[in-house]
Amino acid sequence: MMRILVADDNPIWSRLLESNLKRWKFEPVVCKDGNEVLARMNSVDAPRLAVIDWEMPGVDGVEACRQIKASERLPYTYVVLLSSRDAKEDILTGLQAGADEYLTKPVDLEILQSRLNAARRLVDAIPPKEWSRPRIEGYEVDRVVGKGAFATVWRAVKSSSGAIAALKVLRVDLATNIVFERFANEIEVMKQLRHRYIASILESRIDRSVGYYAMDLIEGGSLSEFAKKNKLNALQSIRLISRVCKGLAHAHDRGIIHRDLKPSNIMVALDGIPKLVDFGLSKSMFKVPNENALQTIDGSLIGTPLFMAPEQARGEIQKVDHRTDIFAAGVILYIMLMRKHPFKVDPGSSTKTVQELANGKPRLPSEFNPSFNARLQQILMRALAVNQGERYQSALELAHDLKSFLKSRVQKSRNSIDDSST
Repeated sequence: MMRILVADDNPIWSRLLESNLKRWKFEPVVCKDGNEVLARMNSVDAPRLAVIDWEMPGVDGVEACRQIKASERLPYTYVVLLSSRDAKEDILTGLQAGADEYLTKPVDLEILQSRLNAARRLVDAIPPKEWSRPRIEGYEVDRVVGKGAFATVWRAVKSSSGAIAALKVLRVDLATNIVFERFANEIEVMKQLRHRYIASILESRIDRSVGYYAMDLIEGGSLSEFAKKNKLNALQSIRLISRVCKGLAHAHDRGIIHRDLKPSNIMVALDGIPKLVDFGLSKSMFKVPNENALQTIDGSLIGTPLFMAPEQARGEIQKVDHRTDIFAAGVILYIMLMRKHPFKVDPGSSTKTVQELANGKPRLPSEFNPSFNARLQQILMRALAVNQGERYQSALELAHDLKSFLKSRVQKSRNSIDDSST
């Protein structure tokens, strides 16, 4: 009997779901709030099916879903979001958080049963520890190094040369038309980008039978992992982000906006060189946005809430441009330096976080540290300007200011050494 997590703080709905799930030959694991959901999903025997209500105490259902889907430790988990919210933007928010299904209350129990039976067959078909090893012509596929809802990244060896590569492989049996289009877009974008601070695509193929691309394998890990492992100081953090900005500038010069810049999309090699990855949500600055369904899905609240610019959080599609990426770079650097988010966000609620980013103001670093360098604060606050016109107008300009700041600090340190030796 397959175990299924049920999370709903409404006792009537909770009992109704529990009794019907037992009748449908599932074993319910009942949770009362979002914190309990995440604790249960972090246990060694976590269910691989979940029905989660949006409105819950603690962490809300959308954020719980996002964290479940983002987990590299968990196997593939099928998540159904339940909510009385039936507005189009709410449904999109749930699906963008990674939900496999979004059903509105009062839910038709026959439809729910049908969806869960299909989900059971799907979960049974996917190995519990990792997805089946793909067969890619010309490569010896080794092991999984990353997972997502619709793709996995594998360490592989090129048979003809022995070169080590990372293979991002699409699960074509699960992918929707929109997922196919995004993956194809990511391939086309990365083919255009050749820069020291952007991961290079080596080869690719996408059709209804297979979808993959090969790129350089970056052994060092994500920015967060690299920073934690190497205990980066302030100057090292600034140097890293200045290099990231140079990579962004290369993309922007070619009319490409990343739109989902975050620490997990910045890989850092063992030698400390950052590489931008995952351009799946990118778009061209030269396209006129259309208000059709695909454009809305691609443009409104696409991105990770903690690193959204205000224009993204407000769903202002037409205003999203290269300065949106600059804002995200500013947030990342601020967090690396301050160990705090510049806005008063609620990590437990994606909804509240988006509202704060849409309407709030960034906090001065000097509010937390009165001795914070005034010049560096000026750079950070310009990158984080709510008004795009007051923000840095190019990533290269931000990179230049960060590099100049580094140079001044190094010179000051040398002068101090010289003074002390006289």
